[in-house]
Amino acid sequence: MKRIPLRAILPVGLAIALIAGPLGAPATAQATVPITLTGASATSPSADVTIAGRAVTITAPGTYEISGTLNDGYLNVDTAASGAVELILNGATISNSSNAPLQVADADQVVITLAAGTTNRLSDATSYVYPDPNTDEPNAALFSKADLRITGTGALTVRGNAYDGITSKDGLVIESGTITVNAVDDGIRGKDFLDITGGNLDVTAGGDGIKSDDTEADRGRLAITNGTVRVNAGDDAIKGENTVAISGGAVTVTNSYEAIESRQVTISGGTVNVTARDDAINAVEEGYGDFDVAPNAFVRFTGGTTLVNSSIDGIDSNGSVTFAAGTVVVSGPSTGSPGEGAIDSNGPVHFNGGTMLGAGSTSMAVLSLPPTSGQGWVAPQLSSSQPAGTLLHLVSGGQVLASYRSPKNFREVVFSSNRIQHGQTYEVYLGGSLSGTTVGGMATSGGSIAGATRLMTVVAGQYRGGLVGWPPGGPGWPPPTTPPPTTPPPSPTTPPPNPTTPPPSAGGCTATYSVAGQWQGGFQGEVRVTAGSSAINGWRVSWTFANGQTISQAWNATISASGSAVTATNVSFNGSLGAGASATFGFLGSWNGSNSVPTLSCTAN
Repeated sequence: MKRIPLRAILPVGLAIALIAGPLGAPATAQATVPITLTGASATSPSADVTIAGRAVTITAPGTYEISGTLNDGYLNVDTAASGAVELILNGATISNSSNAPLQVADADQVVITLAAGTTNRLSDATSYVYPDPNTDEPNAALFSKADLRITGTGALTVRGNAYDGITSKDGLVIESGTITVNAVDDGIRGKDFLDITGGNLDVTAGGDGIKSDDTEADRGRLAITNGTVRVNAGDDAIKGENTVAISGGAVTVTNSYEAIESRQVTISGGTVNVTARDDAINAVEEGYGDFDVAPNAFVRFTGGTTLVNSSIDGIDSNGSVTFAAGTVVVSGPSTGSPGEGAIDSNGPVHFNGGTMLGAGSTSMAVLSLPPTSGQGWVAPQLSSSQPAGTLLHLVSGGQVLASYRSPKNFREVVFSSNRIQHGQTYEVYLGGSLSGTTVGGMATSGGSIAGATRLMTVVAGQYRGGLVGWPPGGPGWPPPTTPPPTTPPPSPTTPPPNPTTPPPSAGGCTATYSVAGQWQGGFQGEVRVTAGSSAINGWRVSWTFANGQTISQAWNATISASGSAVTATNVSFNGSLGAGASATFGFLGSWNGSNSVPTLSCTAN
């Protein structure tokens, strides 16, 4: 069957007029066919509408106006003929206790028009009854196997009690209308693509909120160009298998696991305000590991205003992150490991334009630091975590360039704008006051350092954090968990709380354990292995944790654990040590309550 491109859909009467041409005889608009729902059945004067009890089937292209109520029944579009089917919902309510109330089994294109001033309702079964075990659809209250467009100025309320709310197995365009969806699983799904060009959408979903999930290269795209979109999702809120592009409108995610996820995410306009329990904006490419640089994955900001609130990474890309224009404010994780931050990127991070501020326990958990060409950026690392409500100012020559009042705890900040110049020194103040308009807690005017405390200075383009030197063990790894002091610390009067290093034994080895960094629930450990008075060809270190600590990740050693007992053996490149030479390995772990240092034993080959 020949398919008509979705963007070419026109109201049926208008399509006929255009076909006749401007010089032809006046076209007669096709009559609208009424379908009146009567509770237990329906009536219609058209032979193209088949009514069998509570089952109403449209069998030909045309325009159909549906009104009334149908209890425990369904309206089905099933036509093999070429041409569009337009369904005008004019105060229609349809419910079904065993299946989907509105189905499109076959059609070229279907347009659903929500009549002005009306509210229309669809509610499906809590458990579907299919004719055989191999059938698994319809699986949404509004289900279509054809391209689907929703338009009009009326309202549509959809309740998906078993699966999705609205699903098209082809493309789906939402053009206008007030649409409310509450679904057990996904809220709104257009398989090939989902384009939202207007309307007022409010989606609550136990699974994903709005999505396009076709994996083919030219499909799986989700675009928002206008309208108002609000999503509360149990899983991902806005998901495109290949692309998510937001160029206009107002997009709000009040709850999600990940707020926006795709291989490529571009925000070029509109207002985006998202909250996530995990990563808020995530670019991931299939086939690449957690620390691989995915060549086709990216997050790009080229306009608009984006506000991010995340419990883990604010912006996470397995590829690159680019800030080119617009305003981006990220409130990232308040606690966590050094691998979690306001920005987390395996590939390069580019500050090319716009205004960006990110705050969190780590500001940039990046494998390579941003370049010092392009727009300037500054990344102060405070000596301790600051509580929610703390007011921070970045100052140059007594002038406040930016102020930030954080909604939650933070320790590091990254800020980029055309007011920052690489290599210049900036001052950081805490306290003072802030007046005027803020965006996500940030203001570029109205800040005052009167009464504030000067905390530190920082040089633009310098940052001591990040996951520099990946793979683990390379220069700069592991990342420091506290900024180095500006002056040498005083000599300790008592030894640190680590085991005393025994003298190297002839032909053997010794090992010392230290906690390189510690945060709520997690820590970073380091072990140094030193050969005795003779060279060794391999080593093995063993210990037992006394407080139930566990290891989740390690580098420069092969670690095995059985309960609290841990054994670490050398890897290929650090087993052979000359007399008195040393090698180190490290790991990330978790702790709860206490994190005491264990006693180590070392044996050598």
